[in-house]
Amino acid sequence: MISRISACCKAWTIAFECQLGPVLFVRDTTILVPVHLSKQHLLWYGFDRKNGLHSLCPAVWSKHRRWLSMSMISLNPISCSFLDLQFPNGQLTYVAGEGVTGSAFLPAFGGLLQAQGRLPGNTKISYFYKNMWGTRFSPGIQLPDKSVSLGILQPLAWQRVGLMLRPAIQMSLTPTWGGRDTGCKAEVIYSPQEKLSWGCGCSMTNEPRAFANVSLGRSKSNGEHTGRSGLVFQVEAPVENVRRASFTVQLNSGVEF
Repeated sequence: MISRISACCKAWTIAFECQLGPVLFVRDTTILVPVHLSKQHLLWYGFDRKNGLHSLCPAVWSKHRRWLSMSMISLNPISCSFLDLQFPNGQLTYVAGEGVTGSAFLPAFGGLLQAQGRLPGNTKISYFYKNMWGTRFSPGIQLPDKSVSLGILQPLAWQRVGLMLRPAIQMSLTPTWGGRDTGCKAEVIYSPQEKLSWGCGCSMTNEPRAFANVSLGRSKSNGEHTGRSGLVFQVEAPVENVRRASFTVQLNSGVEF
């Protein structure tokens, strides 16, 4: 909850937190003090001394914690700068100046039907299904881009970790029809260890590009819950001009440099 609240303050991209008893210091500008606490309610008072803003941060959750609501209400002037609603099958988030983002999922036909969207912005409706051979199919529709994609992920080799088997080599193929990125994307991922993987591939769309990446610790390639921290290093370049390569370093918190 604290990371979501600190993301709305926007003084820095990365949030640094320090707790002294019940008082929380978010970065070096925001102070959060608990005002009310019960089994299903929580109220914080926040003060951003850099901008001189006073705010209230209430949180309410159900008895069995099946849903949760958090918000940040500015008192000068009175406005809602942040609102987050979590429920068993999805999440809805509003951030002032950025709009509304939401996601929802529903088990259906042995798979998972999922919808993700941003208003204003794009909406993606996808379906995930895995067969008995471990092949994962994920067809999807992107709006308003009006494009259709089909993601196919096939394990090529397995390795034993304790009593479990996990993919060591995987190949993914994602053709896309319509929209701005018509074409096909292919990638091969090698994971020698649970917290380490690297891969390479190409994207044959309107602007063909080749890429390679290395993932350490917690990342989407290694699993969201693998390790407490993670790092992804990626290099990408146009196929016609390899000298125009671009480099990206991404932390597990989603912050990019």
